Amino acid sequence: MSTLIITGTDTNVGKTFVACGIARALRRRGLDVGVFKPFSSGGRDDALALRDAAAVSDSLDDINPCALAAPLAPYRAAQLENVSIDLPACLNAFAVLSQRHALMIVEGAGGLLVPICDTPTGVYTMRDFFCDIAGDVLIVARRTLGTINHTWLTVEACRAAGLPLRAIVFNDALPCDDSEPASSNPELIARCTGVPVAGAIPYGACDTVFDGLVSSLCADLIEGALACPTSIQ
Repeated sequence: MSTLIITGTDTNVGKTFVACGIARALRRRGLDVGVFKPFSSGGRDDALALRDAAAVSDSLDDINPCALAAPLAPYRAAQLENVSIDLPACLNAFAVLSQRHALMIVEGAGGLLVPICDTPTGVYTMRDFFCDIAGDVLIVARRTLGTINHTWLTVEACRAAGLPLRAIVFNDALPCDDSEPASSNPELIARCTGVPVAGAIPYGACDTVFDGLVSSLCADLIEGALACPTSIQ
């Protein structure tokens, strides 16, 4: 089983859009793709979209074991509901899905250092969860002003935790022209970070754009997934 982790430089950069596009492209190649959204805040639309994209029969509670009402960081949303986030249950849900599918796509909540809950050693973050499940990280970033700092910081945060970086993909979640700095930011970010740029997804792009993306981004994951026997759902 292989795992591709989708994180973003911020909220609303298009993590779900990219994760769903990749899942559908992999399904078109005949792969058995599982999806996982461990923490959601403010609704389960992202988890539902992931399930539809992967065309799996897994329950919504399996795909999204921690669902919180307020559209806030899970740490604060859980406080407002007076509930405790059950990390072992979330990790176990991932382990169960991993046994069912040849390849897992895991979408985080917000950015890499979004706080999840308190632990005896300090505040547990989305990055800590990614470290616990292991996998390669795909960073979804925007091309517009300010993205160099946000993206480079996300890269450094991954490296500090020993998370393997697969690539950066740029997604225009809003209309974006090709003038400066959007036109030059991807190349400059690649130069600054040393992380490969998998591509740029224009606003309103058709779903087939992800077919080329997965060819360059996931060739080894596809090969491993095709060779991996999985349980019948």
